[in-house]
Amino acid sequence: MRKCAITIFVIFAFQVMLIAQIGGARVAAVENGSRATIFGGYSYLRNNSNGFNGWEGQGTFNFNRYLGVTADISGASVSPFSFSALGFSAGTYQHLNNYLFGPTVTTNFGRSAVFAHALFGEARSSLGAGVSVPIIGGISTGLTSANAFAMAFGGGVDIGITRHLAIRAVQIDYLRTQFNATNALTTGLSSSLGNRQNSFRYSTGIVFRF
Repeated sequence: MRKCAITIFVIFAFQVMLIAQIGGARVAAVENGSRATIFGGYSYLRNNSNGFNGWEGQGTFNFNRYLGVTADISGASVSPFSFSALGFSAGTYQHLNNYLFGPTVTTNFGRSAVFAHALFGEARSSLGAGVSVPIIGGISTGLTSANAFAMAFGGGVDIGITRHLAIRAVQIDYLRTQFNATNALTTGLSSSLGNRQNSFRYSTGIVFRF
């Protein structure tokens, strides 16, 4: 986790240095930042010893070349227990969904870009169980769920392919949720008795520019 924290710090520091150097100077007509971007892709969330696979979607509106505002929605899940035999299967599943919003700072290098953001909002953690029986099919039900404040700090790198298309090579976020100990335990998110949960989120995917 220390390596991830160092990486995030470097991204933020890099952003500050670049903006300070440019400092309002006029930039020649290159591939300027887009008015809006939409990102969608794969997301991996690491929380203590649990690894959640999922997805992430983002929409960013840019006020100018450097500053914008981002809406971020993500979902991740893991199956702590599963059993299968003779066509019959049963298991439990955990879901963590995040709904975040906040400012983004971007620096463009031709068609590519480096960005950093600070996002705030709500997280929803839930625990459920399901069974699958031959002929009858699958049956699942939610067991418990809880909502809590969440925030994410991080950034990443977009590699431009065309003017309107880019690959998000990497995005790394430190994600902090504030479920109380009871909700964290009952939804399976954490075994800690604290009221804060620290996670890291790694994302990659496709960026559309408009």
